[in-house]
Amino acid sequence: MDVYIPLFRFASDIAMVVLIWLVQRIIYPSFYHIDADQFTAWHARYTRRISVVVIPLMMTQAVTTAFLLAQNPDPRLWMETVGLIAAWTVTFSLSVPCHKKLQESGKNEEVIHRLIATNWFRTAAWTLVLLLGLPPN
Repeated sequence: MDVYIPLFRFASDIAMVVLIWLVQRIIYPSFYHIDADQFTAWHARYTRRISVVVIPLMMTQAVTTAFLLAQNPDPRLWMETVGLIAAWTVTFSLSVPCHKKLQESGKNEEVIHRLIATNWFRTAAWTLVLLLGLPPN
């Protein structure tokens, strides 16, 4: 089983990077184009469905990183861990509150703009995590 842990970690890193770039460049900007009267219902459905994808990926990254750190706490893995912590911090301190506000108050272009702008931090962090996790040449 131990030999699969790095593979699970790398696969979850790739999946998170693909997902976060789709969110950043396609999904969040599409929020502007959803009719205000349909936005709250659409957003609730979106957050439920995306959570089914995001939560397992984030948990896989967390568990496999902890396992790998326990086995071999090398500096590169520590840098990846800092990137993951940064992504999680932005998720729960900036992105989740934006989503809550959108869900409570409906379509709000200022909040959508803040969501997109602050999501660049997550996009950069998860991209860095993947790049740091690439095997050396």
